[in-house]
Amino acid sequence: MTLEGLASMLVFFVVLTIIVQIGFLVVARGAASTAVEGAVRRVATSGDLAAVEQRLARDLRATVPGASGTEISVTSNGRMATGTVSFDWAPPGPDLLPIRISITRAAPVVVPP
Repeated sequence: MTLEGLASMLVFFVVLTIIVQIGFLVVARGAASTAVEGAVRRVATSGDLAAVEQRLARDLRATVPGASGTEISVTSNGRMATGTVSFDWAPPGPDLLPIRISITRAAPVVVPP
């Protein structure tokens, strides 16, 4: 095999690794976004902030492997419920770049009739 052939194989595998990590990043962000959206909707209907924050932390640990340094904030002002999550994410495989994911979602508070 020639030197050019080895170089092209190396470039191919580096690009493949980056593409796979981007795919995992999209999946991790989608899973975290869904967890935050669910937490905000639970706060909007029940109003129990502490229980929802604990459940959100548990859901994130279960659905987003590689998350660390998680910061969770769930608030409600009587009109809107807001949830914010920030965490560092380490993709499977080589850690090429530090990745920080931040997600904010909001939902109107449901008032019983």
